[in-house]
Amino acid sequence: MRPGPARGTTLNDTFVVTPDMSARIAGREIHPVYGTGALVADIERLSRQLLEPHLEPGEEGVGVRLEVLHRAPVPVGETVTLTATVASVGPSSLVCEVVGKHGGTIVARGSFEQGLVDLETFRTEAEARRAGDGSAP
Repeated sequence: MRPGPARGTTLNDTFVVTPDMSARIAGREIHPVYGTGALVADIERLSRQLLEPHLEPGEEGVGVRLEVLHRAPVPVGETVTLTATVASVGPSSLVCEVVGKHGGTIVARGSFEQGLVDLETFRTEAEARRAGDGSAP
């Protein structure tokens, strides 16, 4: 990984919760609120944006650990702000702390760790698993 991002580097995203972000199971809406699945995807996307500029050619980041507290509902049509902050950077990992707010209320918080892998090795392992032999290099 190239140097950076520095500890404390922050990225914000503010957006309106849409119906496709609602709590769903098997495509069926369960609740018309910001769903945990959408929250997790947004945490990964925002954290990835902090990592991506620092990847070396042939290197990739993959999610290895996620902790999320989804504390309060946000109805479809309301605005959410997610803030990802770099908590730590290691030679082969990046950890971001993420806070979600609706108005002045914290509605979610968590941490997401991305590990760095060699892209070719990762693809080879994934393909071996697709072949069904269960072995990993």
